[in-house]
Amino acid sequence: MNKQFLLFVLAASFPWPTLCHAQTALSSTEAVNFALSHRPELRAANARVSGSERLRTQAGLIPNPRFVFRKEDLRPETSAFGENSQTYWEGEQILEISGKRGGRIAVANQSIEQRRLEVDLVRRQIALNVRENYWKAKSMQALAHLYDENARYFRQVIDYHEARFKEGKLAEVDLLRVRLQGQQIQAAAANARLDSEKAILVLAQEMNAAPNPAWVLSDDLETLEEPRAIPAGSDAPSLRTEAQIAEQSIAQAKARTQLERANGRPDLLFTGGYKRDAQLDAPLAGVQFDLPLFNRNQGAVAASRADEDAARETYQATRNRLAAELALSQREYEIRREQYLQVFKPLRDQAIEISDISRAAYQAGGLDLLRLLDAERARVDAQLSYVRALEGFHLSVAALNYAEGMDQ
Repeated sequence: MNKQFLLFVLAASFPWPTLCHAQTALSSTEAVNFALSHRPELRAANARVSGSERLRTQAGLIPNPRFVFRKEDLRPETSAFGENSQTYWEGEQILEISGKRGGRIAVANQSIEQRRLEVDLVRRQIALNVRENYWKAKSMQALAHLYDENARYFRQVIDYHEARFKEGKLAEVDLLRVRLQGQQIQAAAANARLDSEKAILVLAQEMNAAPNPAWVLSDDLETLEEPRAIPAGSDAPSLRTEAQIAEQSIAQAKARTQLERANGRPDLLFTGGYKRDAQLDAPLAGVQFDLPLFNRNQGAVAASRADEDAARETYQATRNRLAAELALSQREYEIRREQYLQVFKPLRDQAIEISDISRAAYQAGGLDLLRLLDAERARVDAQLSYVRALEGFHLSVAALNYAEGMDQ
């Protein structure tokens, strides 16, 4: 019995060569870089920046001049066919002394900066999503590999016990127990492979890439990366693009307030031209401007000031939210690291040791089948928890780097 069982186990653990397709290594950095160069959302955001730059050019243009031609006193009672009519050739030009042009340019500049920050936010969110889905897919691949290993081992155990049953040396109920355990592991392995394939598809979707079944995620799951350090003297919330966008909204609201004030001030309309009246030629010149006695655009100015106040409150709320997110991310990272090092890694090592001892004892005939199956179930559960702990750790590092604004 012992020699036959040992042969089966050795056959299961021997690395027999298998036929496989060419594989493509993919690191998390490569996945992020690919996504940043292929995601249409980034191209759309950059196009909006270009549109804002064109609007800035438009905002700096001065008003077009106006040409006026007119004839007066065309009544036949005063002159036959208008022989004594007056003819005017005039040109008009608005001179914006109110500051409207400078206000438009300032608003356009703030809009450009806002769009650029939005591009940076889209870039960071894409990078975060790709990193998170990379580690999820990596853990799914590791789980599928673990289930496949256990399924192959139990396939050999089942073959061994079927041979023992045919020899009349094993009770049928023990064979059924082994078969049931093997079927459960095979079903779990099939589900794990499905989850792994789905995770790869989600990763490809985040990268905007065609799914490649030959992808091998090359980053080591068991390597504990360290979060990036915040530069000394830096304010973590200020490094976040969300806070920069909220702060930029204040500057944009101020620029709009200045523009609305300028809209309430008059501009000068200069007029120059030429007049012909009964063979008498004379030049014309004049200037016009509104008298701001009643309408100084007070309502629009007050509304812009209210927008400034709202932008300041939004900025403070954003900083508070980002500070809370940072505290949560730091705490989660500390807990995930401690759990992995103090709980799940020792638990996995102990479960493997117990399983190896149980296998050896069963081979020597000193352990019954039920205890062997219990040890194998404990080994599988510990390995799954170990992989999940590593996944949670890597996700916490990605979240912490993002919360600190150090993800670029």
